Amino acid sequence: MADLSKLERDLAALERDSTLHDSDNLAARFEALKTLDFLEEAFQIQAGHRFAASGLRRVHALQGDLEGRNQALFRNLRSGIRTGTVTPGQLRTLLESNCRYRRGDTACMHWGADAADALAAGLFRSDCPPHEWDGGDSEMIHYESTPVSAVLELVDRVPMTCADRFVDIGSGLGQVVLLLHLLAGVEAMGLEVVPAYVERARGEAARLGVDGVSFREGDARSADLCGGTIYFLFSPFRGQMLQTVLNRLRHEARTRRLTVCSFGPCTEQIAGEPWLTLQEAGMNHEFRLAVFHSNS
Repeated sequence: MADLSKLERDLAALERDSTLHDSDNLAARFEALKTLDFLEEAFQIQAGHRFAASGLRRVHALQGDLEGRNQALFRNLRSGIRTGTVTPGQLRTLLESNCRYRRGDTACMHWGADAADALAAGLFRSDCPPHEWDGGDSEMIHYESTPVSAVLELVDRVPMTCADRFVDIGSGLGQVVLLLHLLAGVEAMGLEVVPAYVERARGEAARLGVDGVSFREGDARSADLCGGTIYFLFSPFRGQMLQTVLNRLRHEARTRRLTVCSFGPCTEQIAGEPWLTLQEAGMNHEFRLAVFHSNS
């Protein structure tokens, strides 16, 4: 059981830290809110102690204050994106300053959430699906947001021009599509089987005034694959379902050269495709971004 005096000292230190109130100090607030979650649980466990109730009230007050400051930051960013006053470079700098990845770091392992993920979730509302996952097809994998660090690495490692079309297969609530377009400026599309997710993603794009993105409802085993040149898969499915989609992508590669980017457990299966070549050796690890090119 935690020592109440230590809990009190830790809470008091957070209350005294004026840097947490700086608008752009999201990383510090992210860590502070994690500590406050622990303190909240610890005070609840010791609810019978006479100091626990006041400690819990103070925790809740500070949580509300810090979360309110985050929401103000998200509102300002949304407004800046709508009006065009937030440039791709400014968004990139803000995201990179709040995550472990740095430009050119091909050894980065993308696991565990960081402040950049909280920023993207707040910006795109991508951490709150409109309903609980119902299991879907037995080979489908539940919704989970792609780490922002992996998207930043994708932008760095995959050259993109106005002739490219980026397609996220299993796009969920649209975070990758929106973020990729805002950072790289290329046309970006999402293909998603859950209608409510597609509706939410379209709504977020409209709310932010983001052109150049679109979202289609469909099962990747049979739907139009959108004529992409760059495809991304964050392990939306596995087994035969994944193989069916890979076979369809191989057919697409007969007409144009494709880049296939993957993250998560699906990478191992994709790496076994003879029509694809891994861009850099040793990157076929589930916590790394793997980039494959179709053979000429």
